[in-house]
Amino acid sequence: MFLRDFVRRCAEKFPDEIAYIDADRRSSWAEMHERSSRLARVFQDLGIAKGTRTAILSHNRIEIAEHWFACMKTGAVRAGLNWRYSTREMMHVIRDCDARAIFVEAKCAASLAEHYEELAAEGRIIIGFGGAHDLPLDYDRLVASTDANPDLPPLEEEALGAIGYTSGTTGNPKGVLLSNRNLLTSLVFNNMVNGYTRQDVRVYVTNPAGININTMCMNIITGMTTVLENFQAERFLDLIEEHRVTTVTVVPTMLRRIVDDVKTGHWDTSSLRQICYGTMPATPALIRDAYATLGCEFLNRYGVSESTGAVALLDNPGHQQALAGDVALLRSVGKAMPHADIQIRDEEGNEVPRGELGLVWIGGDTVMQGYLNLPELNANTVFGKWLKTGDFGRMDERGYIFLGDRQHNMIVSGGFNVYPTAIENALAEYKGVAEVAVFGMPHPQWGEAVVAAVTVRGDASVTPEALDRHCRENVSKFEVPKHIAILPALPRGNTDKVDKRAIQAMFTQPGKLPWAIEKETA
Repeated sequence: MFLRDFVRRCAEKFPDEIAYIDADRRSSWAEMHERSSRLARVFQDLGIAKGTRTAILSHNRIEIAEHWFACMKTGAVRAGLNWRYSTREMMHVIRDCDARAIFVEAKCAASLAEHYEELAAEGRIIIGFGGAHDLPLDYDRLVASTDANPDLPPLEEEALGAIGYTSGTTGNPKGVLLSNRNLLTSLVFNNMVNGYTRQDVRVYVTNPAGININTMCMNIITGMTTVLENFQAERFLDLIEEHRVTTVTVVPTMLRRIVDDVKTGHWDTSSLRQICYGTMPATPALIRDAYATLGCEFLNRYGVSESTGAVALLDNPGHQQALAGDVALLRSVGKAMPHADIQIRDEEGNEVPRGELGLVWIGGDTVMQGYLNLPELNANTVFGKWLKTGDFGRMDERGYIFLGDRQHNMIVSGGFNVYPTAIENALAEYKGVAEVAVFGMPHPQWGEAVVAAVTVRGDASVTPEALDRHCRENVSKFEVPKHIAILPALPRGNTDKVDKRAIQAMFTQPGKLPWAIEKETA
């Protein structure tokens, strides 16, 4: 059983049901099956065979799914180019995975414009779509000029199915090698724990360049309708109201905007039964506010690209238990999902007792095969079907997992290990605080100093002095930030996460950190 079988089955069972909505475009399951089969035939006519790498650069569009389905059918290996990447990063991905064909949305064409000639000279095929473009081949013309009868080669569960590039926050993006087994296992079990059905209508707004392509195509398991959009706060609630959306997946920054907008009372969100959130920490204050405002079910999911997505879940009963008094659970990402094993281990790889802090290890059939072209990193990351993540965490006696921080985020200040998440959660509880980023900066006395950058909601009255007092009452003495700055906005990276490296760069400028008048806090 392979993913391509589910595309065919949806077309046979629900031919006239809508698979995808993209602005004013609608595509049924029968149309998705036919067009992706035609594209698969195009692949084969162009020499894109089983095992050949093909990349796509696009915003959220129906063609993203068609391209992925064509890869499933032919055994071609899909790689996504994040439209937020720099041109340098895009060129790295193309050459790192050795993409034979590159599909480029018209509005993204300028990103690679200076390199088309050299890419062609390297034997790479460039195909444009989604509007007027000057590229040598056109997607729609190619699809229209062939039939829907590709050769379907035999596939293997352990064969490479996709390369999901990470966001590239440290150095070049890394290619995560995902097998057909990885992808299928993740899709089936994530559908199961989310409780998706054919009657659901899901809106998808996340960038699909990396492993998120699997999340975008969750619907091939159930046949539900998926509405495609790039996240725009001012449009998101319109989509929910217009299409009677039942389930959404967002990052906490999106959830904050949704909650604030719903409070204005201008939208009907009564169709929503479920909100899934994850990929970055959500503060307990935000989740309590979201429950009170939206009144639907909430799921918190944890996973990494290297585990083909979510492997832990705090389900809705867990959220209800937290709101009923077990408040600490709101800081948890839940328990391991049925398809995954999770352990907390020390630096030597030994499992630690429950309650102790260590590194999160993930096991199971969704653990990646490794990173592309990075053997030394693989030797320190993948151990059979176990993945050593860079996340700190602990597991309580009930099996609930509480994350600390990424290894590279830990701050060592005055000999103390400081985990930014704990301070961020404390600051987020202060009334009027919208977003928080806590990070370390070099300091002549303490080695590293804890620094916090905060944004404020609306016209709320929040001062650094008030936040300092709040921290002193809620975190350890050595965790109190030595400097708190209130900013108009926090810079974001390629996947809409807060970019702490960019914030740190802001504070390297002369005069930004007043260490000469620093308070004694450790």
